[in-house]
Amino acid sequence: MITAAKTITSAVTGLRARAITSLTAATACAGLAAAAAGCGAADTGASPPPQAATRFLTSYVRPDGRVTRPDQGGDTVSEGQAYGMLLAEAAGNHDAFGRIWRWTRDHMQLGDGLFAWHADAAGKVTGQQPASDADLLIAWALLRYQGPAAAAWHRDGRHVANAILAHEVTTGPGATPVLAAGPWATGRPASLNPSYWSLTALQGLARLTGDQMWHRLAVGAVTMVSELTRNGHMLPPDWAELTAAGALRPEPAPDGSQPRTQYGLDAQRTVAWFAASCDSQAKTLTAGWWPLLRPGDHGQAQALGPGGAVLDPSPSVLPLVASAAAAKTANDGAAARKLLQRATAQQRTHPTYYGGAWDALGQALLTTSTLSTC
Repeated sequence: MITAAKTITSAVTGLRARAITSLTAATACAGLAAAAAGCGAADTGASPPPQAATRFLTSYVRPDGRVTRPDQGGDTVSEGQAYGMLLAEAAGNHDAFGRIWRWTRDHMQLGDGLFAWHADAAGKVTGQQPASDADLLIAWALLRYQGPAAAAWHRDGRHVANAILAHEVTTGPGATPVLAAGPWATGRPASLNPSYWSLTALQGLARLTGDQMWHRLAVGAVTMVSELTRNGHMLPPDWAELTAAGALRPEPAPDGSQPRTQYGLDAQRTVAWFAASCDSQAKTLTAGWWPLLRPGDHGQAQALGPGGAVLDPSPSVLPLVASAAAAKTANDGAAARKLLQRATAQQRTHPTYYGGAWDALGQALLTTSTLSTC
């Protein structure tokens, strides 16, 4: 089990890191507030959510529904299929949603209802182990879909949701249910990736399924991130470990690819998901991270230490989106707008799969209620 964990985490971490091009972001114009109020795209340097989502779908989704990463050799990950489904649903593109889901179901879904995490450039599955972030977002996308074939796809979504609860949940202190990083990560010590805990998805699944286990997972996620970050005084880690004794602690990547604990390309998603949630404690934590992200170029750095020290200053789209999320919850709207503008400008100038996904998701999460569960 540990060998499997190391194999998949090594691949996921390495590929994600290579997804980000370390280039200086261009300067963007005008404010996002106009776009959020319904003004035209010409008035803002950041993309309105449907436009950003459409650009991702056009750039990275093939006609058969496979989401590719051309900046990484044209391969495919279950995370990308999940992002494609969410963005297609958010943009109201029912055709794209159907194509992406059918390819995902036909090529990556396993017998237990979860999804293989990786396929090569030819679309052949080469990594069988599931990743719970993709499984979670796929279930949520299917259940929130309201287009043609909705009833059938809602049944598919419930099947995936039940598989997650059956195979990817472990137990934390006080019998708290915890979403592990995958079925391979549920033992002791359990490997946890806090950025997999999308509160919007967990809260959405609680409402859409009527199963309060999802609500318990969301509440537990906020409690654990609070503990891992000392009530918001430290940044969330990419990875954490639940020990045999039930202790929770930040850790480097389980495969050893990161020699130290860091706030990197995984943990930055935690900030975005928490900021977009309906949970007041999650928003308080997110606002508390803003002082650590605000100084100098911290907001664009690819990796920081838990206390905010710069480990990798390379600018990337996702840290800009995450920093914008923290700024917004801390009521620094001007900084949030500028950071989102820089994220969009960087993706337009130096497009990458991962940057495109988070440019679009960031806009949908932070500037409209497109992906809201409130």
